[in-house]
Amino acid sequence: MNNKKLLSKSQLMFFILQSQIGVGLLSLPYVVHLHAKNDGWISVIIAGMIVFVFMFIMWALGKRFPNDTIYEYSNKIVGKYVGTVISFFYALNFFIISIFVVTITVSILKKWILTFTPPYVIILCIVGTGVYLARENLKVIGRFYTFVSILIFFLVFLELLSYKDANYRYLFPIGQAGFKNIMIGSHDSLTAMLGFESLLVIYPFVKGNAKDILKNSTIAITFVTLLYTFFLITSYVVFSPEEIKIVSEPILYMLKALSYEVVERLDLIFLSIWVVPIITSFVTYLHIASVGMEKIFKQSNHKKVTLVLGILIMIISVFIPQEEQIIEKFNILVSYSSYIFIAIIPLILLIVSIIRKKKGQSQLYEN
Repeated sequence: MNNKKLLSKSQLMFFILQSQIGVGLLSLPYVVHLHAKNDGWISVIIAGMIVFVFMFIMWALGKRFPNDTIYEYSNKIVGKYVGTVISFFYALNFFIISIFVVTITVSILKKWILTFTPPYVIILCIVGTGVYLARENLKVIGRFYTFVSILIFFLVFLELLSYKDANYRYLFPIGQAGFKNIMIGSHDSLTAMLGFESLLVIYPFVKGNAKDILKNSTIAITFVTLLYTFFLITSYVVFSPEEIKIVSEPILYMLKALSYEVVERLDLIFLSIWVVPIITSFVTYLHIASVGMEKIFKQSNHKKVTLVLGILIMIISVFIPQEEQIIEKFNILVSYSSYIFIAIIPLILLIVSIIRKKKGQSQLYEN
């Protein structure tokens, strides 16, 4: 079939940006502080650098196989059977992360806004909206991501209001946590920055050469890194080191403490806007998972697969208990298993493709 270039260079940037900003943002300052203390912002910067390295490996693979997704060039590099297994586990990983996104989102919304709403209602709204958009091609998804990216600046504006109570002395002395703890904090930050691995699937659909793709991917990762750094620094200058130990979602608690005559609950406004990048993150994982399953099971298009996966996500999410211990274990599973899919497998595939001198120019299916 004909190769369709569906995403412009700028849309690629917004696609990766919207895929990365997800559920981990709200609790990130608290989670990173557990190890890196008030040096957590350093951990985020280091995590951003690590993300760039992983992204570069994925980009190098895409450059060698400019018309293929990982679901196709894995077969060309390591053979049909091993490649199919790799493709299946990638699609399964994206599917599991989709469930994780839904589970975390439901937990936060139940805690802050929809206390008495049954979980299945929230799940239905999230998954239903996600399936509706994920069934479309990347051109439609890319346009939507570009349009809603303006909301990020509203989130930043709301957080800036907290600086009237800032105490910059909380950030000093810099480096107090020690190198080891800062690196452990980088792991926590890296988990919250997942989403860039979508490049493994969307690379061949981007209009532009390899340099353009690398440039715009780098811009997206840099922006997300700076955005997360801003949120962490804001949290650390508003809350004392002792306070932030007991505040699980400091970004929301900062806004909850603010009150104006016109608007009383800024945290609810923040959450209402925050739901949008959560949906986009979910849509990304659902879409690239459905594309993978489409290739593995040789379906004509990904739309029917998306609907089936959406129903499965809904059913599974309903039966996952909304308990902190369960969610924490789920988070640990996703965080550590992700290294296999964002670093180990892409690096092995790149090395093998170089050794075996494998390059691809095959035609892609029409999405």
